[in-house]
Formats: sequence, C-alpha cells, structure tokens
Amino acid sequence: MIRALRATSAPRTPTPTPPAPSAAGGRRGLGCHLRCRATLAAATNAPMGQLQQQHQEQQLRKDLYPQTEPYDFGFLKVSGVHTIYYEQSGNPQGHPVVFLHGGPGAGTSPGNRRFFDPEFFRIVLFDQRGAGRSTPHACLEENTTWDLVFGGSWGSTLALAYSESHPDKVTGIVLRGIFLLRKKELDWFYEGGAAAIFPDAWEPFRDFIPEDERNCFIAAYSKRLTSSDADVQAEAAKRWTMWEMMTAHLIQNHENIKRGEDDKFSLAFARIENHYFVNKGFLPSDSHLLDNVDKIRHIKAFIVQGRYDVCCPMMSAWDLHKAWPEAEFKMVPDAGHSANEVGVAAELVSANEKLKSMFTK
Repeated sequence: MIRALRATSAPRTPTPTPPAPSAAGGRRGLGCHLRCRATLAAATNAPMGQLQQQHQEQQLRKDLYPQTEPYDFGFLKVSGVHTIYYEQSGNPQGHPVVFLHGGPGAGTSPGNRRFFDPEFFRIVLFDQRGAGRSTPHACLEENTTWDLVFGGSWGSTLALAYSESHPDKVTGIVLRGIFLLRKKELDWFYEGGAAAIFPDAWEPFRDFIPEDERNCFIAAYSKRLTSSDADVQAEAAKRWTMWEMMTAHLIQNHENIKRGEDDKFSLAFARIENHYFVNKGFLPSDSHLLDNVDKIRHIKAFIVQGRYDVCCPMMSAWDLHKAWPEAEFKMVPDAGHSANEVGVAAELVSANEKLKSMFTK
C-alpha cells in the first residue's frame, strides 16, 4: 500500500483547511536479556555477511516518526466528475513516496505520514476517488481500478496494478496486508469463511440480508448500497463497514470500530468497496496481479503481513511471496490486518528505512 515513485510535480498553493493532527502514537518494545542473548548465540554461527546484515537490521529504526503537518495541500481535478484531495509533507526536495490508502473507500488519515522519515521523504497522500475529502463523496461513476491508476489496502492491490502497468516509474514498493482481489479472498471474508472466527461480528452483517439472498452477500449488499432509498443505503453501509472494522485487528480496537458508526465515512467506505468487489476489481482475470509479477521483479519490494489477518488472509501474501521471491517477506506473528498494530507498524517503518538506505547509496 505504500510505494516510492520518481515523481516530481511542483507544489500547489493550498486552498482547503488541513486536517487536524492525529493524537495516535507509536510504541516501542524492549526485549528481555534472555531473548537478546539467545539471538546473539544463534547469530555467532552465521556467515560473516549474514552477521553484518543482521547487525544493520538491528540498527534500523522501527518506531513511528513524530507527527508532521503538510506544507502543501489542495484539490486536483482528475476528470469531469472527480476531484481528489492531496497533501504533501516532509522534505519538499526529498525522495517522493506515495501512500495508497486501503478500502477501497477508506481515505487517508494524519497518522499515515508517520511511517516515513520527514527529513528524507517528500510524503504524498491523497484520498482516492469518492473517498475521504475527495468529491463527489461516495461517487461510483468513473471509479474503477484503472481510473485510479491512471488518475494518479486495497493499497497493495492498487500498488501492484500501478507498478505492473508502469514498471519504469516505480523505484520501490512496500506492501502490507496483501489483497489480490481473487474470488477465494472475497468468498473468505464476505461469504462466510471469516465468520468462523468472528461469528458475533458476522451475524449483524448476515441478518440484514433476507435468507433467500444469502447465496451472494456482495451482490445483495450492492443492491442495497445503490438503492434509491437513502435510509436503506445508510443502514447497509453501516452493516458492511462495521463487519470490517470489527475484524481488522488481532484484538478488537474500539476506536476503529467507532469509524463504522460515522454515517459519512461508512457510506463512502461501503459503497466504493462493494462497487469494486462486485466488479471483481475491474481486473481482466482472477490471477491478473500474480500473472504479471515478471514485469516488476527488478523493483526493490517488501511484503509485510500479519499472521492473523482475517480481512486479507495470509494465503495471498504467501502466494505473492512464492511468485516473487525477490521481494523481502516479513510475517508478523502477533498481528491482524491493521497497519497500526505495533508489529506491523514497526516492519513498515523498517522497510521504509531500508528503501531510504538504498536511495542514499
């Protein structure tokens, strides 16, 4: 969901009011002495090159950077229908990195800037079509994968689609919570698979749909999310969004769950996400992203995956890892789907630090 690009557009004059800073903070973890000794003992039997690599990785920062505010923000007209919100923070002359938010339909937040060194990177965030502060809100017209690619967690899907379409424009990719938009992934989360782990969260999602339409929940929700009745849309959006918010963390996060209660957020999140899923991501085949990995083997890449990710289960990250062994693979053993879980956030910061080191050589 994060990628570095060789883009160098000039900053624009800000017009909107910037978002308020996030109060969320990172956490540092301290290992015990026994653990440190065990690690050292195992390392002494490793080859010298491996020892040097391990030492370098131990020196890499893994905690989130302090909050930083945008130096530039505004709205960009990308079609006759859509205008997207964008912002830039960090170093205006730094190496550009573009953050691709999840959903589709989730929008960005101030905390997304904290994965990057603001002294080194020119950090570019934008709300995708219909999401966040982009307008028109929750609009599905001219809103497809290829409109997004050419206009500019789902973030990992979009990063792969963009990189495979424009491999000469990408210098590095950090992917988190891999989602390849295959039928088996959608069936797992929306047709009852994940219900085995979260039956309490699943039942309100399931019970909103009459029994005779439960053979395909994505289609049933599409019917209601595009209803001419605004109340039906709103209720369907809350049910859809709450299902994902309640399953996004290894341990349920109540602040995240509250997002599902927000009418404006849930409407864009549910309508746009369902729109993409009912249309199979607008991809030409179920295995399109895996089939085109050869086009991006030369790009330095990192894959970060929570072992207990229920939204985007590890089978997809594992399939991508096998198809693309050149990409560095990090499995976080005590995390779910969210980028804000401690172990996932640490690996994302570490991956960006490795890219930073590569760019400075």
